[in-house]
Amino acid sequence: MYYTTINRFVDNAAASSSRFMRTDPVTPDYAKPPYDLPLAKRNIGRFLRQRAREDAQRPYLTFGTRTYSFGETEQRTRDLARGLAQRGITDGSRVLLLLPNGIEFILTWYACSLLGAAIVPLNTSLKSLLLEAQVDDARAEAAIVKDELLPALDTLSACCKQRIPWLAVVGDARDADKVFERDRVVRFDELTVSGGADPEVAADYRRIQMISYTSGTTGPAKGVMLPDALTFTSACTFMRLSGMTRDDVLYSPLPLFHGLSSRMCALPALVLGAHAVIDERFSASRYWERAAQCNASLGYVVHAIVPLLKAQPPGAFDRAHRVRAIFNAAHDLEFEARFGVRTLEAFAMTETSYLLYFPFPERTMGSTGRAHEDWDLALVDDHDVPVPDGEPGELVGRPRKPYLAMQGYLNKPQATLDAWRNLWFHTGDMLRRDAAGNYFYIDRKKDRIRRRGENVSSTDVERGVAAHPAIAECVVLAHAAGAGEDDIRLVAVLKPGVVLAPVELHGWLQARLPKFMWPRYIEFVDTLPRTGTNKVEKTQLAQRGLANAWDAGA
Repeated sequence: MYYTTINRFVDNAAASSSRFMRTDPVTPDYAKPPYDLPLAKRNIGRFLRQRAREDAQRPYLTFGTRTYSFGETEQRTRDLARGLAQRGITDGSRVLLLLPNGIEFILTWYACSLLGAAIVPLNTSLKSLLLEAQVDDARAEAAIVKDELLPALDTLSACCKQRIPWLAVVGDARDADKVFERDRVVRFDELTVSGGADPEVAADYRRIQMISYTSGTTGPAKGVMLPDALTFTSACTFMRLSGMTRDDVLYSPLPLFHGLSSRMCALPALVLGAHAVIDERFSASRYWERAAQCNASLGYVVHAIVPLLKAQPPGAFDRAHRVRAIFNAAHDLEFEARFGVRTLEAFAMTETSYLLYFPFPERTMGSTGRAHEDWDLALVDDHDVPVPDGEPGELVGRPRKPYLAMQGYLNKPQATLDAWRNLWFHTGDMLRRDAAGNYFYIDRKKDRIRRRGENVSSTDVERGVAAHPAIAECVVLAHAAGAGEDDIRLVAVLKPGVVLAPVELHGWLQARLPKFMWPRYIEFVDTLPRTGTNKVEKTQLAQRGLANAWDAGA
């Protein structure tokens, strides 16, 4: 029955050519609003009003089977803002969000913005000590939590729980009193207040809109304070690099606590009046089917997802969709040929938003972009001395307009000073630049491996390994060898049903990589450990040790 349904869908798609017809969008004028908003207009309330006035019935957000129009979203946001204001949320407040993808996340985000409050979205997979560290650090005035995540809050210490004045539960709140005292718990639906004065405060692009915690793949997570000006930079630059118009349908299966689904999907859709479809979670086997079902024209991934999609067996939906481009994926001609999409690549960080990108449809294969017009950029050595074109260096930058970068790491002044040393923000990423101004990503600075006197890029080794037909995905990391040297450790996932011995892979690599890049340790695993944003947790792999690794030096 499942295959019958698929075939019927594909047949209907072919018959309805207008629905799946690929049309090139009219190239927007990226120099004009809304693609480059003046700072004074970077405000969520302004766009809620505009969309409700101009596009009230137009679909805005789809979660599951439910679609919300711009008009409904604006009305529900203001009703929620009234309720939050009555419970003491005001200009400068912080509200924790422990929510999966859903309309409640968007409504709370926008309602807090109307009030001048900042949201603090937390990774929904956190619990115990990691969750406690961020709750303690945020010191929020309230928390909005999905009922299924209440057990995670119950892992907090009694002292930490007391730091949350009150809690709103999305869904069934009956078990909330097992975690918090009953008088500190309210149902999310009870926060809505219809009618009365509009509590929206005056716009200020300097105001902190969001505190976003870094993923913590290489160290403790830090709360990045993002002002309105910066969050809208993410939206406007995405519109430029994707050639987005209001007729695009955006499809993202990534978590809203991550910038791709929030600041680069929901927010640009609000600015332009486009439709965003946000799934609860990513599925490699159903990605293209879902994209086809929602008639998506722009798709979202992270780099780690691309090999998962390529590892899937050929399917009926590989081309039965109208997705014209997919972001954020390294340029991959094999991927583009199979799925009929254009891969879009750029360089952005939570602390700065985009630093490098190409305005659509420009690109240079293999390059992550050219310098963003709002930033002065340089590549420097360990002493912050600029390196010549063609040489690797750490990317550093400083904005040309105010409030386009983070306003610091929350409660971590020394970390903020360290990141901005010598008056440049240090990304910690190694790149090189060619004479034409194109930047090419090499590696995280701290992920670079020192092997036999050579600086080895883990990314370069990963690309070599990934070329083997049996490899679904892989990660390369350093293993300390003493005397300031490292050995190379490879952890890989094989494609389903494939058998490959580590010694065979090692022999295959010898003909394709220079000797100083050969991995000494090779380990095959079923899955790679990941953060909630699908980044590989290299620290977790390092902590596991080499017990299951094959040693080429033995």
